[in-house]
Amino acid sequence: IYPPHSHTTHTHNTRHTTTGSRETSTRTTKREEEKVGVTVTTQQALKMGHGGRNEALDEEMTIGVMALQGSYQCHAKVLIGLDNKILTREIREIAELDGIDGLILPGGESSAMGVLESELDTPSAGIFTHVKRLIEQGLPVYGTCAGLILLCNQALGQKSGGQPLIGGLDATVCRNFFGSQVQSFELPLKAVGFDTDFPAVFIRAPAILRLGKEATSLASVSAKPCKQAHRLVHEYIAEAQQPPSKKQKNSTEKKEQNDSVDVIVAAKQNNILVTSFHPELTNDTRWHQLFISMCKEHKTCRDI
Repeated sequence: IYPPHSHTTHTHNTRHTTTGSRETSTRTTKREEEKVGVTVTTQQALKMGHGGRNEALDEEMTIGVMALQGSYQCHAKVLIGLDNKILTREIREIAELDGIDGLILPGGESSAMGVLESELDTPSAGIFTHVKRLIEQGLPVYGTCAGLILLCNQALGQKSGGQPLIGGLDATVCRNFFGSQVQSFELPLKAVGFDTDFPAVFIRAPAILRLGKEATSLASVSAKPCKQAHRLVHEYIAEAQQPPSKKQKNSTEKKEQNDSVDVIVAAKQNNILVTSFHPELTNDTRWHQLFISMCKEHKTCRDI
């Protein structure tokens, strides 16, 4: 598809060794950077550039990667490449969550992850509830693509009967906003705190339609929802914009099929970081550096 315009925008507790875009524009203010709520360490991480590194860790840190399904091995490889004191742990069971300093929810198929989580006879049964509790206790978590969907409080375009969500991020997301697998694309984007563009790889990607006041948008685009998502998106927007006294059934004006919508593709809310795209599939490590900094801050505060 034509890429949209941008605004800003393996073993248990062991080291993992698995080995035509359109113009973009952005306005990043100092106030926006301050609102992200990160320390100097994190800001330095954001500005390191491709292949840069955070300040070396003083002690080992364990970051879990949910391994129910999806691109979890790619995330582990990136983390290990950034610092040899980072241990990765593939998370499939509740007990494996103990002692981690951060958690990544990878891309994949959010509904498939939900099925594995909800089946009573599987080792992962009920794991979302435990992850939610850890997030509420301050554990840093980073969700990419499907992981973003799981972390949102509300999701549009769910399968029939709905799907389990972890929640925590005050946001409404549209699944598969950009289309199917064959409509995947890569786009250079700008983000709050980044000195240069980063390569954003969108694969059956979701998009955030609404973000709560406690959260901050880090990157956004103006894009046309895919055919399957078009009606859902515009009905949601119309419902949200109309005053309650004027809301009537079937009163939404018909939109042109080429209508673009301003959507958020990266956001942060306290200890939650999400991206619609897949940084683990590129050589730009800044999003993982940002998350490592969040984990380091959490570990430091917890150990005091």
